[in-house]
Amino acid sequence: MFIICTFDLFKANSGKGVKKDTFLTVEHKILANFCSMIFITMFDKILKTTFRVPLLFKSQTQSTNMDAKEMVKNGQQVPFMVLAKQQLASYGQYGRRWVGNIVGNLYLSYALKVADTLQNHPTIFVRYVAIKLCEMLSNKFSIDVKTRWPNDILINSKKIGGLLLEVIRSDNSITSAVLGIGINILDTPKIDDAPYPISCLQESANVKLNFDDVLIDIIHALIEIVEEFETVNPGNFIR
Repeated sequence: MFIICTFDLFKANSGKGVKKDTFLTVEHKILANFCSMIFITMFDKILKTTFRVPLLFKSQTQSTNMDAKEMVKNGQQVPFMVLAKQQLASYGQYGRRWVGNIVGNLYLSYALKVADTLQNHPTIFVRYVAIKLCEMLSNKFSIDVKTRWPNDILINSKKIGGLLLEVIRSDNSITSAVLGIGINILDTPKIDDAPYPISCLQESANVKLNFDDVLIDIIHALIEIVEEFETVNPGNFIR
């Protein structure tokens, strides 16, 4: 394990009011340069890409959702994203275990602005994001990607990923929200006691994928999907 795995690398690349070096200390800049020399292929292109939402990259963490929630608690301005190369304590709906120690899969959390539509329809929000992500993946890779209520992502009835929305409430109102997304992209986790078949995007699409390109497409799409949700009629997604 490289020592850089214990540090955070923050790329405040668009800002929307966030100063460029909000988290990027001198030590982190040195580590970022070192990181780019080590991980020449995987994640290198992602760290050089400009997104409309600031992105925090961690080589290794327990949980990107826990990281994002802690940052919000400590006053970090939203929106922002946390992306991890490895996640050691992954969890999904109802605390179910999710394997996150495989390099080459997506472990991402999105700390959200709590606007009116999300405030009033958090479950529909997750459903909307899942549907739109499936549509994007289906169109991108010419495969049939589906959702299973409320948050699973499936290909050929095999789970490749899922979403988890965690909210903090005060006086019956949501004060903060973090959307976690896990997608098996290059590798299928081995889980002996899995209650459902598991696969990965590369296996299901039957094509060799460029990891960075897939992640960049997903992140850009996710930002647009979240922004679009404020303009939709939630009633269209009530089942």
